Amino acid sequence: MSISFYIKNPKKLFRHMPVLTVQECFQLSSQPLAQFSFDEHDEDFDLQQFQALPLSDFECLLLGVNEKSGRGFELSFDEDTQEYAVREFTPSTLEDWQIALQYLADLARILKQPITCETGETFTADTIQTFDFKPDMQAGISMVPFEGEEDLRSYKLYGVIRPVALNKELREKFLADHDPLAAFSRFMQEIQWLDAYSAQQIIARENDSGEYIGFYTLSPNLPTILPYRPEIEYDPALNLSDHDISRWLLALHNSTNGSFTELPYDTFIARLPKEKYRFIDAAYILLDAFTEDELAQLSME
Repeated sequence: MSISFYIKNPKKLFRHMPVLTVQECFQLSSQPLAQFSFDEHDEDFDLQQFQALPLSDFECLLLGVNEKSGRGFELSFDEDTQEYAVREFTPSTLEDWQIALQYLADLARILKQPITCETGETFTADTIQTFDFKPDMQAGISMVPFEGEEDLRSYKLYGVIRPVALNKELREKFLADHDPLAAFSRFMQEIQWLDAYSAQQIIARENDSGEYIGFYTLSPNLPTILPYRPEIEYDPALNLSDHDISRWLLALHNSTNGSFTELPYDTFIARLPKEKYRFIDAAYILLDAFTEDELAQLSME
């Protein structure tokens, strides 16, 4: 679910203007925008090349503002319709909406074009801030985690940094607050900007059996976010379900000699001292930093 807004690419001398480059999309913003589609710290990432490419070279870019965004917004360009599109997710946070609407105002002002919402409403750079997004937020929060929730461990909303797992209990907590929209926004925002590492899920296939194995890695001296019960996270490149995973493992990293000790994931959770972690949502836990000796103890128990 989402709401999209469109701005036509203007014409000059009967031809459409060149599509804005990524750098130009950032420069026109009155806010300190950041992108969350690509890891800029990856050694293979070429920032200058990325910034020089036209927006149309990408399916979309996930944008937002560091320390403020919860889910961000998507920016794209459709060459067939010659339209820029800003897509906001349902539900997003109050800050997400404010950032997206301000970006729409900046973009419309540069292009000197009106803004059309998928609902049929039309706005200008000066009136887009009047768009009433709160009913969309309220409806989105009320519907999480959607149909079949009794069979669901949790429902994941994907944020700019990490997924957030919601369930019926959290939904009811938001709705019981005197300001449900602010409560939901705080919750989403706080999880995105926790000072912790989100352990990356890795799926591997054994050569002998052909079975799929899922695992995470835990390193010493690093606060880490892990799922309490692992399950396949969304990845369009993976055509797998939880039933396809034969087992889940947790690899404990010894940074002294570079070795790894593997534990069945449920064994690791059973051994985990309760004072060393806390739930941050319906599915993920935040582990305090473990020392080398503490990790060694976990592997030997």
